[in-house]
Amino acid sequence: MKKLLTTIALMAAALTVQAQEHEEGDFSIQPRVGISLSNLSGDGEKWKTNVAYGVEFERFFSERFSLAAGVLFTNQGTKYKDIYDFETNQKNDLTMNIYYANIPITANYYLLPGLALKAGLQPAFRVKAQARMGSTSYDYDRMLDLWKSWFDGETPEVTKFDLSIPVGLSYELARVTLDARYNIGLLKVIKGESVRNKAFVFTIGYKFGN
Repeated sequence: MKKLLTTIALMAAALTVQAQEHEEGDFSIQPRVGISLSNLSGDGEKWKTNVAYGVEFERFFSERFSLAAGVLFTNQGTKYKDIYDFETNQKNDLTMNIYYANIPITANYYLLPGLALKAGLQPAFRVKAQARMGSTSYDYDRMLDLWKSWFDGETPEVTKFDLSIPVGLSYELARVTLDARYNIGLLKVIKGESVRNKAFVFTIGYKFGN
């Protein structure tokens, strides 16, 4: 047991020594790729997984504090089970895909070299919305136009702007960064419904710069 604890302590010390250290004025550009795990609060039945990718810019104002901003593209939404499909006359899973161009802006505090806690604001602009049932995909905006021509009154419209609070942590080693965040949705995703986005985003990136 003592040997195991000693080995763990040595490994932790080695990682801390190898972790990237920064100084005031350091600036980096970081391409990122990973996955998002998303759902809709109070409405979705199943979490859905999709690719996330983008780029982030970070500037250090001291050894421990930095600000970062970037663009991250995600496919969010949710899955519903056993929805009746009028095309096939049978029940199918329905996937709601909402594609966003997110602009995460975070304040980062480094507890140790390379290890950072982060929180901020994330405006997001909807690129498109898509419903998928079985093997068939439908453009949600086109469906909405049809619904408006068929029915009177309000229709379930997906909003074009979203805002969330990203909170998480990251660890950087030899310029490679592992980042995990949870995005807390603040605005309604569907007009007239109390449904908000919630998403975990896990990415790996590489920092170019200081």
